[in-house]
Amino acid sequence: MMSLGLLIKFYREKKELTQEELGKGICSVTHISKIERGNTQYSSEITQLLINKLGIDLEKELQSLQKYERLLDQWHESMVLQQENEVERLKSEVEKNSLFLIQSVKNKYFLLQTRYYLLQGNIAQAENLLDKMKKHRKELNSYEHHLLHHLLGISEMLKGDFKNALEYLLKINEKEYLNHEFFYQIAIAYHNLQFKVKAYHYSEVALDYFRKTNNFKKVIDAETIKLINEGRNELWDFEELVERYNRLIAQCAVLNESSKKAVLLSNLAYEHSFAGDNERAKMYYKKTLALLETNKKSPVYLNNLIGYVYSCLHIEGVQGERNLKQLIEAGSQIAREIQDQSSFLFFKMLHLLHDDKKELYYKFIEEKIIPMLEENGKNQQLHTYVKTMYQHYLSQENSRKALYYANRLIQN
Repeated sequence: MMSLGLLIKFYREKKELTQEELGKGICSVTHISKIERGNTQYSSEITQLLINKLGIDLEKELQSLQKYERLLDQWHESMVLQQENEVERLKSEVEKNSLFLIQSVKNKYFLLQTRYYLLQGNIAQAENLLDKMKKHRKELNSYEHHLLHHLLGISEMLKGDFKNALEYLLKINEKEYLNHEFFYQIAIAYHNLQFKVKAYHYSEVALDYFRKTNNFKKVIDAETIKLINEGRNELWDFEELVERYNRLIAQCAVLNESSKKAVLLSNLAYEHSFAGDNERAKMYYKKTLALLETNKKSPVYLNNLIGYVYSCLHIEGVQGERNLKQLIEAGSQIAREIQDQSSFLFFKMLHLLHDDKKELYYKFIEEKIIPMLEENGKNQQLHTYVKTMYQHYLSQENSRKALYYANRLIQN
């Protein structure tokens, strides 16, 4: 009955009729209002008179509305499955139909349009729609409420606010919102907040869901988060970890997922760097940079360039290579152009390391790099540089400073 009332309202407004004009000779304005809101029972005779006056085929229109709702669900599913071509095809099909203006599907359409903007990285447009949807919370059904929280969580994550993201995501009821992809976003949020056990747990839950729904691309994403949160403890089997990374990289090749392959290669480079194998770290960073070559003006490219140069500078006999200085200067220039202050500071640090200005290098880490990582909540990198300062002061036999950084390592 609700769909029928909304259809009547939609076509009445489309024909620019008032409720009084539509009801004239049939029923009262009050009765028309209740019919449109789905708040009253009405006879088939009244229904027939109203649709005759509107000139619509009721059964055909109801079928069209149901078909349109299924189309919205398919569009959402294509975004979850990361099917880029299908996302665009379905978007076009959804938007060429004026049925999205009907109240029963309008909110869902705007929420999915928000999801589309987030997928494109257009946070400004997405937030504009999210602000509007928050004002219309009372109009949303249970599923739409959870979808709104999911989208707010994704938006906060893209802005780097993982604490706020988690607050939204944990409000979702998994029994009322069957798109359990949100467990993956919870895993990412916990990972970035340094809750490794919780991040591992939710990546397992997400992985199980992605496998059941044959979402092979997201399986790779969930496995990646799981791997990151498994390592670096006393039970850590480094060779097994590398083998699992290589299996995921092979899956990326099968699925033609170069961006996911770049993420995995970058992670593997970092694992080798953490283990002190700078030769292999250099090799994997080089492979990552080759995949990112088409988009150099991005923080992701710069992060991997920093990793590559850093690894090279810690390999004996490589420090003096002329092209490293050129890479540092090129990276600094890109960082300035895209206003990436974090990367710019890292390149200044690498410049000092390259020129063998060791005292200035460690002073720069202490006064610029560590405070910047603290402010940005980059705890994993922070741990690396706190450890660097601890080892530096230990080698300098500065027991007071070494103890200070040792305590920081323990606290972390």
